[in-house]
Amino acid sequence: MDVFEAIRRRRSVRTFSAQKIEREKILQILEAGRLAPSSSNRQAWHFVVVDAPALIEQIPDTAPAGTRRIISFVGKAPLVIVGCCTKALTHYLAQLTGHENHLIDVSIAMTQMTLAATGLGIGTCWVGWFGESRLRNLLKLPRKYKAVALLVMGYPAEPSTEEAIGGIPATPRKTLEDIVSHNRFGERY
Repeated sequence: MDVFEAIRRRRSVRTFSAQKIEREKILQILEAGRLAPSSSNRQAWHFVVVDAPALIEQIPDTAPAGTRRIISFVGKAPLVIVGCCTKALTHYLAQLTGHENHLIDVSIAMTQMTLAATGLGIGTCWVGWFGESRLRNLLKLPRKYKAVALLVMGYPAEPSTEEAIGGIPATPRKTLEDIVSHNRFGERY
């Protein structure tokens, strides 16, 4: 599958089959993240692979009380990758200037992992609803890492189609005319 097909087929999958993801495929997905660009080539990320069902079941409980139900599906997933940034001095300086490149770097890497998973027929869902301190305690994350996002994944419970992973219909997207302008603001590209 080429990258544009993966972009078109990617969906936020929230129901998964019981089938485990093969180790080789997990390594391919992680490799896609490793190869991502990063600010000043710092590669200030770390990815925690969570595949123990007993731990995964507890992840929704780390979220703030009002959001636990929203992410309850996470507890039934076969695999969760926690995208973390490393707390490097350059990233502290970036925060002071308002450019939180470390968060962007992890996001780019996780996007590449999402597309790699799609190309392998694996469904994903990007999750930001979690309590960082509770997740840190659950997974015993070292202090040098800050959890940025969760990438929940597994083989979709519903069959995939040529149009979509997990057969999930596309959601409406804004048109290019709505989101793009020329370098002279207001002019259409």
